[in-house]
Amino acid sequence: MQDRTAITRESLLRAAEKVFAQRGYESALLAEIASASGFSKGALYAHFKSKEDLFLALALAKAANLQANLSDALNHAQTREAKIAAFRSFYIGLAADRQWALLILEAKLFMTRHREVQEQLLEVENNLEGSVEQALVKLFGKSRRTSAKALGGIVAALVLESHLEPRAFTDRKIRAMLGVIFDSVLGI
Repeated sequence: MQDRTAITRESLLRAAEKVFAQRGYESALLAEIASASGFSKGALYAHFKSKEDLFLALALAKAANLQANLSDALNHAQTREAKIAAFRSFYIGLAADRQWALLILEAKLFMTRHREVQEQLLEVENNLEGSVEQALVKLFGKSRRTSAKALGGIVAALVLESHLEPRAFTDRKIRAMLGVIFDSVLGI
């Protein structure tokens, strides 16, 4: 039973990400998400209280995946220089999931207008930034919370700009800019 519950939840989260990316956070309907997952709206409500709850669960799952990827990359790097290079590569790679970056921006705008869910999204972000900050502290020896927050915001801003001006902000240019920004923010 637990396996089926986990499979249902995972299917709902995958469908939610797809529908949120296609329709936007505010325009996405729970009925569409349920339909896209192949489950009923009742099954969706058995796992999530609301659209906000579903989005927060999706954000938590994405954050956990990012944390695992960063941890894995750092664990496989043997030297400090290799760890910095792995961290830099991880950071630059964040821009690859452009739909997710836009969706996070959209959800943040929504949540700034709806204080009741704002704290929950901030908690998700702080957990991810906390693990990023811990990795930065291990590499550079002092608190880097501001650096972690700045780096994340810069990725989102560049992704947004790339949608507005795709010729000016190509994938290649964004990767190059993020590399320079990473080095500058961290004093490398």
